Amino acid sequence: MKEKAIFYCQQGENCSLALLHAAHDVYGFPLSAEMKQSCGAINGGFGIGGMCATLIAAIMVLGILFDAEEAKRKRLFFLLEFYNMYGALDCPALSYGKENCTALIGKIAELLQKHIQSE
Repeated sequence: MKEKAIFYCQQGENCSLALLHAAHDVYGFPLSAEMKQSCGAINGGFGIGGMCATLIAAIMVLGILFDAEEAKRKRLFFLLEFYNMYGALDCPALSYGKENCTALIGKIAELLQKHIQSE
């Protein structure tokens, strides 16, 4: 999934949509026009320096693939592991000093796939 997310970033898709497209390719869930369109409203930390939109998209994928309780459990472990790796969840801190977030989006996709496959 990492390579697919990076590919979609390189094609010009915003961060959250790149991750959703990659997860759709790997896991085959429906990806509606409305879901794609909604990604335009959350990129760039919601435009106010909030939570990374790629992380939001990852949590959305968990909600699509798992029932509510399992999605919440996986969300917790996913976010904790990510935070322990990067020390932040917000767009400005994660993107600081980077020309783009392509590598980070790839890492998020890789971590998401790990948590999707975990017991």
